[in-house]
Formats: sequence, C-alpha cells, structure tokens
Amino acid sequence: MTAERKRISVDERIAKLQAKIEAIKQKAERAKTKRNPALRHMSAALKAIEKAMSESEDHATRQALEEARSTLSATLALNGVLAPRVAATPGARVRRTGGGGNAEGLVERLRAHVRAHPGQRGEEIASALDTTTLAMRPSMKRLIEDGAVKTQGRNRGMRYFVGA
Repeated sequence: MTAERKRISVDERIAKLQAKIEAIKQKAERAKTKRNPALRHMSAALKAIEKAMSESEDHATRQALEEARSTLSATLALNGVLAPRVAATPGARVRRTGGGGNAEGLVERLRAHVRAHPGQRGEEIASALDTTTLAMRPSMKRLIEDGAVKTQGRNRGMRYFVGA
C-alpha cells in the first residue's frame, strides 16, 4: 500500500509560516516579561486580578477589578508586552493570545464557570472562556471523570452541571 501525499497550496504554506512567526514573536514577548522583574510582577498581578474577577459576584468589586486590570494591561502594552486577557464576565468576549496554554488553569476555569453557570452547553462555555470546544474537551473530560462535573444530554445538546 502506498499512501498518497497531499500537496499543500502556497497559501497554506504561507499561513503556516505566518503562524510560526507569530509564535516566535509571542515567545520573545514572554521572554521579555520574564527578564524584567517589574513586568513579571505586573503580569502576575494581572493574572491574580483575572482570577478574582472570575470568582467575584459583586458588581462593584468586578468594576474595580476591571479598572485595575485595564490599567495594568495598558502599562504592559506601553512596555511592549501584550497581556493575555481572560473573559471574566459572562458574555464578555476578549481576544486570547495564543501559546502553549495551561491545562490546569483551564480545568479550574471550567470548574468555576460550570459552578457559576450550571446547565450551559459546551459552545456557550467555550465562548464565555474565549476558547474552543476542541481545546476544552480534554479538560472537561477530566472533570467529568473526577466527578466534579456531570452531564445531561448528548452531543451538541449536552449540558454541564456541578457534580457531587
């Protein structure tokens, strides 16, 4: 048996190269952040604020955290660092910078989201966390296996609830 090779078009090759260039740029930005202690601490503070926003249900607290987050993001941007942002409020959509991703972080974000919004479908959860259903599937399977999340329905109609 001989396997047929598929030729990729010039446009596909260009798209792959552009993706590699973008990944290299993002890696350089992360390295810049790691080298500068001030940027490293601001980036850590930004992540802590985003975690606090995802856990907070008080509108005034969320608003104060959003203001602090925007200030830190602007300061990081002035220093040439694009701060990754996470959707912290339901329905809010923000662009997520690419990169390796943190599987444990996604598991915790999924757990918190299902706890705060029981009965949502996978597409709704992925949209709220600014990810894809494909990217969240392994983490969601882990939560289901651990019993932290239970499901109801099948396929695209499956809804997620807090487990025991």
